[in-house]
Amino acid sequence: MSSEPVLTNHAQKFACRITYLGARYCGWQKQHGSAAQGEPSIQSVMEQVLESIVNEPVSISASGRTDAGVHASGQVIHFMLKKRTWTEEVLRRALNSRLPPSIRVLKVQKVSMDFHAQRSALKKQYSYYFQQGAASHAPVEPISWWIHKVLDREAMQQALNDLKGVHDFLPFQASGAKVKTTVREILEAELQWIPLPADYPGGWVQPGHSGDFGFVRVRLVGTGFLKQMVRGIAGTLLEIGERRRPASSVREILETKNRSLVGVTAPARALWLEQVWYDEFT
Repeated sequence: MSSEPVLTNHAQKFACRITYLGARYCGWQKQHGSAAQGEPSIQSVMEQVLESIVNEPVSISASGRTDAGVHASGQVIHFMLKKRTWTEEVLRRALNSRLPPSIRVLKVQKVSMDFHAQRSALKKQYSYYFQQGAASHAPVEPISWWIHKVLDREAMQQALNDLKGVHDFLPFQASGAKVKTTVREILEAELQWIPLPADYPGGWVQPGHSGDFGFVRVRLVGTGFLKQMVRGIAGTLLEIGERRRPASSVREILETKNRSLVGVTAPARALWLEQVWYDEFT
């Protein structure tokens, strides 16, 4: 039986681009039973707020289920409203007026009834941020992972090159996860150095020293990702960057499918879902 609301003369489907800090949430997906007694999910908070605005039951679907602690600057969701007609800007402003500061709606767009935030997605971008410097900068500690050692970025990029293309990413998937196939395609995989500028808000970096502080950003674009796949890749890249294993390790993992060769699962706090591409939603 379909879970979609019964259509009326007022039925509208909306897509939204949202951003959130995941630190105080159990992840995107709504929890049930005893799990629901802990930290709230982003989905449950958004559904409660939206229902209080539109005065009807609402079910929200997302492009992907980010784990507890993972952030988003470009998550995409969709929902159906059937009681009355709403404008995009009214919905956006109403949601932002009632949502907690850790969740914000950047854009609301009316979409066709065929649109689905997950099934209509063409590709997604995740980035993992390693912080570099003599000490961690407190303001960005909650959204990155400080690594004291200077990472070998050239070796990390060499390893990233082996991720490109279609592969079975089973060894990088969290144990216990169930999906129809673990084959995914990585379209782009690159490493970037992003310095913290001296004129950053708060003056965190003194002039003349900005080149010593910044982020090593691991950016991945793919047609889909497995549960904790990016965090497993990040943990493996860290060991390569610290010269504890060769750059060829990633290729070996993909060829042997040996999960024991995968590095530590990197902390969720430095992972960001940054962009999702669609034909219809821009």
